[in-house]
Amino acid sequence: MVESNLVDAPVLRPPVKPLGVMAAFVTGFECIAQQPILILPPLLLDLFLWLGPRLSLGSMFRQAASAIAGMSAADPILREQAAPLTETMELLADRFNLFSALNSLPVGVPSLMAGRLPLESALGKVSRFELREPSLVLALWVVLTIVGLGLGAFYHRWLARRVAPDGMLAPAGRAWLGFMLLGAVVYIGGFLWTTVTLFVAALVGVVIPLFSAGVVLIGLSLLFWIATYLAFTPHGIIRYRLGVIQAMLESALVVRWNTLGALGFIGLAVGVSWLTNLIWDLPQPASWFSILGLLGHAFISATVLMGSYAFYQARREWLTAVRSALAMQSAAAQPSTERTD
Repeated sequence: MVESNLVDAPVLRPPVKPLGVMAAFVTGFECIAQQPILILPPLLLDLFLWLGPRLSLGSMFRQAASAIAGMSAADPILREQAAPLTETMELLADRFNLFSALNSLPVGVPSLMAGRLPLESALGKVSRFELREPSLVLALWVVLTIVGLGLGAFYHRWLARRVAPDGMLAPAGRAWLGFMLLGAVVYIGGFLWTTVTLFVAALVGVVIPLFSAGVVLIGLSLLFWIATYLAFTPHGIIRYRLGVIQAMLESALVVRWNTLGALGFIGLAVGVSWLTNLIWDLPQPASWFSILGLLGHAFISATVLMGSYAFYQARREWLTAVRSALAMQSAAAQPSTERTD
């Protein structure tokens, strides 16, 4: 007969879950309301993209549109399929601004104008510099992206410091390097995932054409879940000084243990940002009323980002406490003595 100290062991209960989805948003709102200067980086970036000079790739986009139109001219079906692409190229020829790379995805400073790409500003005529050399465009894009990631790292540290005043945050240089590595992983991984998905869809389409769309849908669904599980990677880099891979694993672990809460927060964040952006987009770029939209966007973006740090920190600390409690419970349940009758 085996006896253990299970009866005498204290009952160790995991801590109650902290900080729900709405509470995280309220925390973010209160932090920004108490310190409105935190909206300054996204506001200044949008003002620059709105009122500042433009780096245009008009000639390159028009050449690409002409080449696509020329290749599809002989086949009416192909010409019809290529029409949306050529229209997009023509639109980008007028609107695209290479300075929008300062809004470096996925962790740059939030920006409304980077996606809007306005043709005009409230100052009237905008200085436009035409870039014609692909090598120069590539070099400038890399430089602007790196600068944008650095701005994003500094901004994330600023917000994280507000959430954790006494926390040991990643040093600025390390945070910048971590964001650069994360950006490289996202760009390269996204490119490879898209390439493989389209390649598999093309192969399946040769055999069963109707299934090619299904392959693309499956690929997009898996990409959505990967993005969801890795959504809090920047937070681990900044708040807990983790390396990129470790931050990814920690993000996946936090989401796995808080799936409904994480999905609720991400869904609400995306929904609020999308709905409010519809309002911020209402003023015309030529009107000074656009400043109201920029202020609103900066406030909501800062609130969402601040709330995400509050949510991640609370849920990660809760998870650490739960795992510690479970480990102690498991250790207490181990038999300390054995006695045979």
